[in-house]
Parts: sequence; structure tokens; C-alpha cells
Amino acid sequence: MTAKLYRQYKPARMPEEQDTIEVRILTALKTLRALPDPDAKIWRQFDGQSISWPEVVRESQEAYGYDEPRQRRFRPSPRDVSRMLGDLAWLEGLEKPQFRLIWWRSFDLPFSFIAARLGRSDETARRRYRDALMEVTKRAVLGGGSEREAK
Repeated sequence: MTAKLYRQYKPARMPEEQDTIEVRILTALKTLRALPDPDAKIWRQFDGQSISWPEVVRESQEAYGYDEPRQRRFRPSPRDVSRMLGDLAWLEGLEKPQFRLIWWRSFDLPFSFIAARLGRSDETARRRYRDALMEVTKRAVLGGGSEREAK
């Protein structure tokens, strides 16, 4: 009986164009975070927060990999930068909870973490994320925009 129920339950698969739009939206958000923001440094300085300088290797042990490995920082390509604003326009007007889900996923956070933040189950977080992507896909397809470049 359980195997029969398991076979009946299949998570809804997103359409192919939605997968493409998801990748483009997440890449646009990562690009937005990766680009330098000179105004933000000025405002941080006025707010009394310290401005951090790039990390410097201080010891030979640090230079030769004795520290914990770190995840590489996202480096956007010129194509990512040029498509960023058009892709971010698709997010305009989203409700705050929907935008927050997409923003969290752009950090590659697992659904278990997002579900814990929402106080819901993993499946509910996935469903809400999928719903938010459906809304973005509708906007991208109906609005035209830069979606045509993806294919």
C-alpha cells in the first residue's frame, strides 16, 4: 500500500522555460551581490561600521592551504552583468515573502534551512518557492523582456 501511494505522489516538475528563468534570476541576484557598491562603503563609514579591507595572507601556513577550505566567491561574467537588470525587472512587484524565498535560494541555502526560518516543513518551503517562480515566469513570458535571449 505504501509503495502504491509513493508511486502516486510525484512532485510537480517545473516547465523547462521556468528552469531557465530560475537559473537566470538566481544568477542575477548573485551578480548583484558580487558587484562592487562604492556608495555602500560610504554609508557604512558614516554609520560607524568599519570598512573591511581585502584579506591578506599573514603566515606561510595560511598561504599553503593549512586553513579550512573556503567556498569560492561568485565571479559574474560580462554577460551576467549585462543581463542582470533585465532579469531583476521580473522580480519587481513580487510580494515580500516570495522575494525573500528567491533571495534565500540565491545564497544556495537548502530548503531545510529556509523551512526552519519560515517555521514550516521542507515541502511547504519548496511549494512556496515553486509558486514564486511560477509568478516570475508569468511576468517574464508575458512581459517579454530579456527572456528571449535565454534560448
